[in-house]
Amino acid sequence: MQSRKLFCFLNALVSCTIILLTAKPAQSQTEQERVKCVKREADLKPPRAVLPSLRPYRGKEQEIRPARKLKPVCPEGEVPITGEPEKRHFIKGNPMLGSYAAPGPAHPLPRDLVNHLLLPFDQVYWKRERRYTQPRENSPSGADDPPCDGVPWFSSCFYYGSASEQRVADGGGMTYTIENPTVVNTGGDGHSIGEIAVMGAGSAGGSLDDVEMGFSVSQDQFGDSHPHLFVYHWINGGETCYSHSGDLCGWNQYSSTYSPYMDLSALVGADVYIGWVHFENAWWGWFNDQWLGYFKDTEWNGQFTKTAQIQWYGEVASDNGIPPKTQMGTGQFPSNTGAARMETLCDVDAAAWLCFYRDLQSTGATKVNYYDILNHTGFGAVRYGGPGQ
Repeated sequence: MQSRKLFCFLNALVSCTIILLTAKPAQSQTEQERVKCVKREADLKPPRAVLPSLRPYRGKEQEIRPARKLKPVCPEGEVPITGEPEKRHFIKGNPMLGSYAAPGPAHPLPRDLVNHLLLPFDQVYWKRERRYTQPRENSPSGADDPPCDGVPWFSSCFYYGSASEQRVADGGGMTYTIENPTVVNTGGDGHSIGEIAVMGAGSAGGSLDDVEMGFSVSQDQFGDSHPHLFVYHWINGGETCYSHSGDLCGWNQYSSTYSPYMDLSALVGADVYIGWVHFENAWWGWFNDQWLGYFKDTEWNGQFTKTAQIQWYGEVASDNGIPPKTQMGTGQFPSNTGAARMETLCDVDAAAWLCFYRDLQSTGATKVNYYDILNHTGFGAVRYGGPGQ
């Protein structure tokens, strides 16, 4: 009996050792030196301990790979403040917005003007099965405009590989891979992003409300060439700022492991689930294996509590002329199986605590010779990206 107990003890000890060795720190050593733990001020409790279950809607279920978990940065009851933003970066960041070419730096525009720049859904999501005729572009061509054959926004040029579904729901999500694309920045607001945006009634006309989350590579914003976690939101066409755990911009930090602005190098190549769920007067964001934090409904005066449209996309902002020299995703076109993936593109039913992926997403790309998107690479899945030049 004693030998059996000793065996069980040693077996448990080995299992714990394996777990400790395989768990990765949430930040690099340099990043950890910049992190400060403070008392959690969030006054709301998360919906449930687990994210809504992913379920295919009348289709083949995708294999959901286990999350690569990271060690908490702060003790329970405390949250990390990661780095310090140098500026708020008022910059476009939505495939549904049309061109606005003007001298930089970018700054907030009147809400009525931003809402006026919203494009029709079919103009953005123009790629259909067996019909690939891109709509004619109407880009500004003034003598002082920066060279851009994408979507001009101040002095930057934007390109997208994007999927979307118009649906009334309680949120949305996806499983995708954290990438580390090469960004060639010549001093402006260049970046490369992979993200989800849960929108309100903007696509139906009248307003632009959303909550966004994803990874971004931007030397200008983060001070290095690593992917970083970001959170953002729009209020009826009004740009806010990139949320930060130490500079809230309406954000309420909950996680002790992940925080906006954190370096995601430890998760490069890993499959991560990200998404949003509306629950009891707040939009809660989920990242990888836990609740990240939330925006209260008071940000929108209680007017944004359901989705009207969900967008999943790669975005490049370039300031280095034509062609852009920045990668999107892995830098490979989606015809290659090594391209970046977005899977389980789903919409949330909070009452059932399910996120359905339906494979009904539409897709669109700004310039397919630079960056593209390939639909139906699996049920409710796409591949996206490209090398730029």
